[in-house]
Amino acid sequence: MRRPSSPSPYYCCLLLLLFFFSVKTGAFSIHNRSNHNCNSNDLGALYGFSRSLDTQIHEWPVAITNSTNCCSWPGVHCALFSTYPTSSSSSFHSSLVSNARVVGLDLPGKGLEGVLSPSLSGLDKLSFLNLSLNSFRGPIRPELFHQKLLAVIDLSNNHLSGEMPPGIGNLSSLSLLDISNNRFTGMIPDVFHGLKKLEVFSADCVGFVGLLPTSLSSCSMLTSLDLWNNSLNGSIDLHFGRLLRLTVLNLGSNRFHGLIPESLSSCKALQILNLNRNNLSGLVPQKLRNLCSLSFLALEQINLSKTLTVLQGCHNLTVLSLTQNFRNEEMPTNGIRGFGRLRALSNANCGFKGSMPLWLRKCRELRAINLAWTHFSGEIPSWFGGFDHLFVMDLSSNSFYGEIPISLMQLKSLTLGKSLQDDVSSLEPPLYYWHRGKQINETLLYKHYTDFPPMLNFSRNKLNGSIWKEFEKFKYLHHLDLSWNNFSGSIPEELSNMINIEKLDLSFNNLSGSIPSSLTRLTFLSFFSAAYNHLQGLIPSGGQFSSFEGNPGLYSNPKRLCNSTLNTTDHEEGDDNAEDKFVFLGLPFAIGLVVGFLPTVSLVMCCLDDNYNYD
Repeated sequence: MRRPSSPSPYYCCLLLLLFFFSVKTGAFSIHNRSNHNCNSNDLGALYGFSRSLDTQIHEWPVAITNSTNCCSWPGVHCALFSTYPTSSSSSFHSSLVSNARVVGLDLPGKGLEGVLSPSLSGLDKLSFLNLSLNSFRGPIRPELFHQKLLAVIDLSNNHLSGEMPPGIGNLSSLSLLDISNNRFTGMIPDVFHGLKKLEVFSADCVGFVGLLPTSLSSCSMLTSLDLWNNSLNGSIDLHFGRLLRLTVLNLGSNRFHGLIPESLSSCKALQILNLNRNNLSGLVPQKLRNLCSLSFLALEQINLSKTLTVLQGCHNLTVLSLTQNFRNEEMPTNGIRGFGRLRALSNANCGFKGSMPLWLRKCRELRAINLAWTHFSGEIPSWFGGFDHLFVMDLSSNSFYGEIPISLMQLKSLTLGKSLQDDVSSLEPPLYYWHRGKQINETLLYKHYTDFPPMLNFSRNKLNGSIWKEFEKFKYLHHLDLSWNNFSGSIPEELSNMINIEKLDLSFNNLSGSIPSSLTRLTFLSFFSAAYNHLQGLIPSGGQFSSFEGNPGLYSNPKRLCNSTLNTTDHEEGDDNAEDKFVFLGLPFAIGLVVGFLPTVSLVMCCLDDNYNYD
């Protein structure tokens, strides 16, 4: 999954770092469209880079004789280096002109294809390189790591392959390295000892194997380490006591095993921690309660137990994902005060038992809650209707019974659109898993919980009663799933007022009556199912009425009713005509019978008389 092309906050901050870096080294930035000529070595390096591409860069000259002013080319950033101190402003300016050097190459998302030319090593003043969101292929050439001034390298979202050259350890000025979303192989070289200025290292979705480089512990300036979705194994063996500036640690979807390191508690600045989908086990270290800055915590599918009580000290938690943990445990009710700032909670597919815990009532800032595929029972608490910001609620595949509380019809986020997009984090969190079922293919990935579609899912429970007509208030609801319950009564015509609904599933209930034709007005509806109920009548034409089997009384062909009526009428008319024919044909038939019968009788009598006389 590719990242969005918009620049991240880290990217913008490092542009400022680049500026200060240039000033510190005696370079003065100049406007790209100025008349300063390129250094001949830089010009040759740029043409070598251009010739290695399958397509030309827009607005770059096709031949070296066409232009020597490379500082005016799109994506090329130059700076003036003063090599001779002078008291004359004119000679000083002349000296600057003769020493314009390329310090930045910024060409993200330009549709570039080809290999990374070794000629880039000729840009010996290069400190900023951004070739992300293109289609470069092949290995990273080791010559690229000969430039000692490189501070920013962003090669993310390309098709680069091969192993990562160990020469990366020579870039002592490096502050950002992003090689995410490529096709690398092999191990991450353990060569980070000399990268004292490294702040951001991102290599998610690239295919690395092997152990986590312990030399990363030497990068005391490190603020973000993102190695999500690789095949790294072994233990998480880093000296976190040296990484006191760390704010983002994303090691999810790897093969790490063992315990969660207790030394993580030293990272007081840590805001995002993702250890999802590893082979970690055991208890969450008690000292993690000291991570007061922690905002995003994802510990899905790592065989943990007894975690919630430990996390009470993390007062700033806004996203908590503990899906597929806690086998055969009771949901703790004592010792938990609730999480006052929690905005997204996912405890799907867990082994929790019992009723809905009362401490959830204190999580007044909740926007999204997922408790699907657990073992909760009892009635759905009415106090959920008091969550002003809640727009995602998934309680599917539990054992809840009774009616849906009418108080839920007052959810302001679904009636007024409140809080749907009001709190996108300034930091980019890891990809967020949203489990719709037990299977992997029923798991969705989102960049942030605010990307979830507004949704209510009560499917596969034991709920009963009628479907509230008050659902019509949910103008901002996208998905409503009430399937596999015991709802009865008719389908309210008022559901047609849910103008943004995309999915409506009412299947496997005890609904009766007809399907309201007004539902065809729902222009965004892409899936509708009323299968396996007791519905009757004509299926409205138009709209996405895609599933209605299991209702013998439903039909989609309006001629069926007409034909049935016509056949019945014909049959009745046939019977009447038969009776009429019997009535009107009876008299002639009787006369004919008499007329024919009397001569016959007379003839017979005559024959009898003759015989009698003969005797």
